[in-house]
Amino acid sequence: LVAFLIGLIIPGSKEKHIAFSTIMFSSAHLLLLLTFMSLWVYNSFPIVDEKSLVFIKADDIEIFLDFYFDRITCVFALIGSILMLLVSIFSRFYLHREQGYKRFFSMIQLFFLGYNLIIFSGNYESLFIGWEFIGIASFLLISFYRDRYLPVRNSIKVISIYRLGDIALILAMWMSHHIWHENIVFAKFNDPSLLSSHLSEHYPSALFIMFMVVLAAMIKSGQFPFSSW
Repeated sequence: LVAFLIGLIIPGSKEKHIAFSTIMFSSAHLLLLLTFMSLWVYNSFPIVDEKSLVFIKADDIEIFLDFYFDRITCVFALIGSILMLLVSIFSRFYLHREQGYKRFFSMIQLFFLGYNLIIFSGNYESLFIGWEFIGIASFLLISFYRDRYLPVRNSIKVISIYRLGDIALILAMWMSHHIWHENIVFAKFNDPSLLSSHLSEHYPSALFIMFMVVLAAMIKSGQFPFSSW
């Protein structure tokens, strides 16, 4: 997010400054992640669950951000950080003097922000915010060559198809609130007794949630039959 905001004030003609800013922040992200992972391993792989910003709090509902870290998060965070750094280094030379140089680096920063929000999300609300960031950034990256017919056409297809994925995820979120009667955090899914008692009572609803999440993931990743773009 900081890299994206700083990139907005760098003139588009300053290619070296734009690329250096992105590479520097990508390197810092990887370094901080490796430092955090080292401390995490040293402390015997604890599951980290942090409740953050509360948007709405009422008697029957609470909407808040929640961040979660476990072994699966660790793998995706590390791979994503390495790929972001490699793409930034490669694009510095590959897109030299390309129209939209600054726009590309801004969009991959926005995409990476969404990616991190998704993999560190601890509840559906946090996941959905990252989901939307990735959707917007993907649309803008696919239409990067906006003076060409096919990229623009395919980007319109993507943003249209992504709306179906958004609906699927919102339905999963809605049904989850119906089953658990709370804004459940993913950390609670590690409790087998809690899961078995609720899923046995609400099996059709739980099946619906699973189907909606899988459908949303298929749409977002361009799996058949959502791969025409």
